[in-house]
Amino acid sequence: MGNARPGGAGPADVEVVLARAQNAFDIDDDVLGRLATALMGCTELASFRQRKGPPRRLSRRTLRHAFLLADGSTQLLWEIEHNTGPGDEPLYEVYSDPATLAAAQHVIDARFGEPSPEELEAEAAEWLARLPQLAMELTPGPRQYTEAHSAEHAWRVLRRAENTDVPGEELLTRLGSAVGHDIAYVTGRHTRIGTGRVAGWTLYEHAFLLSTGEEVSLWEVEHTMTPDGRPVCEVYADETAACDSADVRLEAL
Repeated sequence: MGNARPGGAGPADVEVVLARAQNAFDIDDDVLGRLATALMGCTELASFRQRKGPPRRLSRRTLRHAFLLADGSTQLLWEIEHNTGPGDEPLYEVYSDPATLAAAQHVIDARFGEPSPEELEAEAAEWLARLPQLAMELTPGPRQYTEAHSAEHAWRVLRRAENTDVPGEELLTRLGSAVGHDIAYVTGRHTRIGTGRVAGWTLYEHAFLLSTGEEVSLWEVEHTMTPDGRPVCEVYADETAACDSADVRLEAL
């Protein structure tokens, strides 16, 4: 499987992710069927926690794997890597449902015990320090338009948007003539909020090549700035509007 341009923490490989997961058999058959058509994937850090001990150092990180499928849609898998089991070897779990993921993270994080204020601060600092490195790993390359199902991909992006000011029918009509599309990571911002949870947003550009040769972009914000940390997607026709909306929401937390 190739790597999508938004490389994140490196290319995601369906077979590798599922093979190392202890609970891969829990993934719904429909989701597995969709993943079997994956063309490429990308990975990024979703959240991170650690405890230096005693009696031993514990860590948990959650990775978000986004797989581009043959029909132009995207399938998400969240992978938890942790060492809170009996030994020190890393353990892996995968989830396709955000609610189930949140419950699993709660169970794992409970094994850390209550962190001290100093540990919370150190954890936040270490997590945030990774963001510049992630940005370097996500350096854009030349556009590589995927030709299959581009108009349908545009429709799917707009359909999953939850903002009220999503681009309207006029833009969707124009995107109906798309003959190619490309997905790229643009930027993101994350911080620790008052509850101790890390919240933030990530911006992706969905660029479409129309039959006229014109290029049109949709700007998708994926964020966890909801009361329960539920992942949400919002879509805008303008990059500045997308970033401004995300920043206002984050600063209001």
